[in-house]
Amino acid sequence: MLPEGHPHAWKAEHADEHLDPGFRRQYMATGSTLVLTPALRQLINGVATDLESDVPEDSTTRVGTERVAGRRSGLCTVVSGPWGAGKSTLLQALIAVADVNTVQVEIPESANAPAAQWAVLTTALTGTASGTARAMQCAALDYLTVVPTLLVVDEAQHLTHAALRQLRWLWSARLPRFAIVLAGSNLDAHIAKDQSVATRVNRRIAVKRLGTDRMLDLLRRSNPDLAATPRELLAQIEEAYGHGSWRNWSELILKATLEFGHTGPLTFETVADVVYDRTGLPLAVTGAGSRDTRRGR
Repeated sequence: MLPEGHPHAWKAEHADEHLDPGFRRQYMATGSTLVLTPALRQLINGVATDLESDVPEDSTTRVGTERVAGRRSGLCTVVSGPWGAGKSTLLQALIAVADVNTVQVEIPESANAPAAQWAVLTTALTGTASGTARAMQCAALDYLTVVPTLLVVDEAQHLTHAALRQLRWLWSARLPRFAIVLAGSNLDAHIAKDQSVATRVNRRIAVKRLGTDRMLDLLRRSNPDLAATPRELLAQIEEAYGHGSWRNWSELILKATLEFGHTGPLTFETVADVVYDRTGLPLAVTGAGSRDTRRGR
């Protein structure tokens, strides 16, 4: 998150330099950079538009017993896709260049009732939560009436439809500057089951597992060691283990470098050992000019 008015605010091309160091250490190998995909640009540009302060100063809405100037309804973006397709990276890139108070929360699967889910949401926003679900919703609304906020909700597929309807009430309220991003595995299908929520979504971004050619192009752009790895080897890894998943590739590269001490372009031998470590299965690929690299060769 950037200070308000920072010259890099809401500029996708600067997301990599402001990325959270903890996220980079956990999910990105040394030397890796964010790749500017259309989905990343759409998310950042769209949310920036949602948060523009374009409400006339003389417009008002009632908050409690007072009338407050400059309010409008918040807007909702849904980021949906399968596990490992890069949703979390998109969210981190968005947070990196946001210049408003940004609150990220992950909905645990164990919080399977509206009150439990609102306890998670309201605690993330205000630092505390108590009482009924309705009381916690009102506390969240009171906070948002005075603090311009971007709320990023990950694992939102765990939200019940009742909680989603209550969140819709929140983002439909007239607030100074508020936008919400809901992200989750196959979240579109979950939201589509409740049209009262689905029809209030302002923007949908589908994050998909990529085909081999596109995946390899992006991988080579993201990391210099992958760019120097023979494309034939990358294609074989993708077919046997990657499966269009950024998460699979991230785990493989981090394992190779941090635990196996590998440096430089990937080799068949290292990849075979890492895949066996990750899955317990042999990697059935054969390198040009070498014998079968599967375990037990």
